[in-house]
Amino acid sequence: MDDIRYILAVVIFLGTYAAIAFRNVRGSGLPIWASMLVGAVAMVFSGVIEVSEAYRAINLEVIVFLFSMFTFVTAMDVSGMLEDLAAKLFLKAKKPEDIVYLTFFVFGLASAVLMNDTLALMGTPIMISLAKKMRISSKPLLITLAFSVTIGSALTPMGNPQNLLIALVSGLSAPVLTFVLYLALPTLANLFLTSLVIRWVYRREFRLARKSFTQLIDLEVTLKETRVSDPLLAKQTAATLTLTVVGIVLINIFESLGAKIPLGISEVSLFGATMLLLLSSRRREILKRLDWSVLVLFAGLFVLMQGVMEAGIIAQLSAHLPQLNRDNLSYSLIAILASSILLSQLVSNVPMVALYLPVMKAAGYGGSDALAWVALAGGSTLAGNLTLIGAASNLIIVEEAESRGHTLGFFEFLKIGLPVSALNIVVLYLSLVLFM
Repeated sequence: MDDIRYILAVVIFLGTYAAIAFRNVRGSGLPIWASMLVGAVAMVFSGVIEVSEAYRAINLEVIVFLFSMFTFVTAMDVSGMLEDLAAKLFLKAKKPEDIVYLTFFVFGLASAVLMNDTLALMGTPIMISLAKKMRISSKPLLITLAFSVTIGSALTPMGNPQNLLIALVSGLSAPVLTFVLYLALPTLANLFLTSLVIRWVYRREFRLARKSFTQLIDLEVTLKETRVSDPLLAKQTAATLTLTVVGIVLINIFESLGAKIPLGISEVSLFGATMLLLLSSRRREILKRLDWSVLVLFAGLFVLMQGVMEAGIIAQLSAHLPQLNRDNLSYSLIAILASSILLSQLVSNVPMVALYLPVMKAAGYGGSDALAWVALAGGSTLAGNLTLIGAASNLIIVEEAESRGHTLGFFEFLKIGLPVSALNIVVLYLSLVLFM
């Protein structure tokens, strides 16, 4: 029975992965959220996991957090704030290539505080708007956004869920300061180097955009007063979002310092979103325009990964990963980074860290092993640049883009993600070695 369960889980997982990877072939594939949903349903109806296990697998904290942030982003879109932000970013550029630098450092560094999933939600419509203004395909800018929020989020425990999990479980003292100390150099270097790679790979598109760039900027200046269509909703959104972000940052800092806080990030986010919906007279429109498919995607992802874990696939795979050796730090850093890259492509980086934390604890790693823990944080985060499935923020960008009529293929992302992730991991390793 266990053998049959194992085989079914492997077939369902590989089938789901293949459906996502080849979904754009001849334009007949399912959207990612539908593939994930089918995979999750197959895990339950095939008997790989029980119905009760499937319900328990869905992380409501993540779902609530995403719903809350979606509410803010949708309100920003309805009010015209996102278009206004896109125009302001556009006006800062002197040439098309400047958009890449601005995106990497504005969205990248902001993701260290606001969490990369939030910036992925906010940034996707902005990138699409910018591409439209520049009269180029949205793909270069969507990939730019994906890489920037992934790389930038590695800097702090507040940057992404897996970093926060590591900060709370590892036993690190002052984890915020520890992360910044060890990861500031590789993060800034990777933001800069990856922006150069993007510029070179998509040099043709940016060269075409350069022809009418000055005229387009002049046009934007003349349209300055028309960008925010609902000033009241914009003010309400800005106020509630600011309070929510402040609350999230304070909670992360207090928890990182060991304080016991009764409310978490999800609860604070939901409180802020609820306040916005109560204040706004356009609450029904906001909820109607909210992209519910991403929430379905995450629920399906949780159930699918639970089936993979319950069937013992991850346990079997872990036995073949590079073994940790606490007495050989240089080797252990390589083992941690290699495991991060491999597992993140199979189960995404947040579940990867949840699975790998007990492995490191069992190997004897504790609060004094700062380099090992930041290697796990940096490696699991940067591994998200390899494939669309490697990071949850990538999936959010794809789903948001597709809901607006723009596509980003699995292999198109992999083609540039492979050299970028290799570069990022090498920079991270060399930077950490300096502290040995």
